[in-house]
Amino acid sequence: MTSSLSTKAALELLIAPLSPEEFFSEYYERKVHHSRLKHGEVADLLSLERIDEIIADTELPATAINMAKSGEGLANSEYTFPNGAVDRGAVLDNFRDGATIILPQLHFADPKLYALCLALEQQFGSRVQTNVYLTPPSAHGFGIHYDNHDVFVIQIAGAKEWEIYGDRDGLPLRGEGFQKGVDETGPLKEKFVLEAGECVYVPRGTAHRAPNHGDEPSLHITVGILTQTWAEFMLEAVAEASLRIPEMRHSLPRDLYFSDEQAREGHATQFAQLIGEIARKASFDATRSAFSGNFVRAQGPQLRGALLALCSGIDADTVLRVREHILYSMETVPGEEGDEHQIVLSGASIPLSAELAAQLPEKISAGAMRKTDFTVSDAEELDDVLATLVAYGLLLPE
Repeated sequence: MTSSLSTKAALELLIAPLSPEEFFSEYYERKVHHSRLKHGEVADLLSLERIDEIIADTELPATAINMAKSGEGLANSEYTFPNGAVDRGAVLDNFRDGATIILPQLHFADPKLYALCLALEQQFGSRVQTNVYLTPPSAHGFGIHYDNHDVFVIQIAGAKEWEIYGDRDGLPLRGEGFQKGVDETGPLKEKFVLEAGECVYVPRGTAHRAPNHGDEPSLHITVGILTQTWAEFMLEAVAEASLRIPEMRHSLPRDLYFSDEQAREGHATQFAQLIGEIARKASFDATRSAFSGNFVRAQGPQLRGALLALCSGIDADTVLRVREHILYSMETVPGEEGDEHQIVLSGASIPLSAELAAQLPEKISAGAMRKTDFTVSDAEELDDVLATLVAYGLLLPE
């Protein structure tokens, strides 16, 4: 992220003037928050010039762009060649004709948006993504709908006229998307104009629509918070506990679907017994560890500068700082010859000696380290681990 944004916490930028405590206690998963403060810093995240560059000069596989018009998605054939490649001219021609240009998952191609997502992942404990929307004047990309994940919308250029409708009964799960003509949207409850520099938070399940406002194209970033639910956690807990319940490995009764009332009562009794076993043997700590490890491993890496650092080498007095927003976890797992230690990063689990595992967390918490800060009997292991942490993006020489 650029220096003008690096001095502010990403969440505070999106929710101002609320404090994080106010946001999470009063708004998160509850109600819309329109931050009317205009932040000039958001212009550093994206611009029309950057969108022009992406469309004109970057590699665009078919999955890198979508289009929508008047509440409906455009067929890919409207803006791609027969071989599936993006027809850039057709994209712009459809835009001229009122279609919205959508760049999904742009954070994977843009370092500023990527840094924003990494910062928010620490705040929410969830994966975070960005989708970018460029809508021509007097148009709208989608009709009234709700999302099955929470979103922040950052208005970059132009303006949108937001319409807030009702909430569905219960927060939607990941697979419960809005179904046009089936799901109720409720009455119009609120209208406001979101202007450049402003942000709005919309909980999942809150119906809304946002047509363009004014005579300029609208450019905004939708930041999606891909939360995990207690339902998912409990499913993992059942799976983890099942490893220690032999009866869970048995096949379902052959007559489960065709049994008489007496047999059904027997199956229900067995079901209740298994539920009781799960309640006794499910482990919060083991489930939390599994979720934590999967969350950390799935975070994308931040590797800018790592290759140059490895080419230059790491001396004994080289200061290695801990990159911002990089997730890691220290894990201890039982092994054949006792406990085994490792540090888990995006895409990697790096084994550690007990000696190094005891010292590394404190050094990471301090924010910087040198080889000389460690007291170890195996200097070769220390060299290898620190270089590996540079390669996977946790550390970077100053």
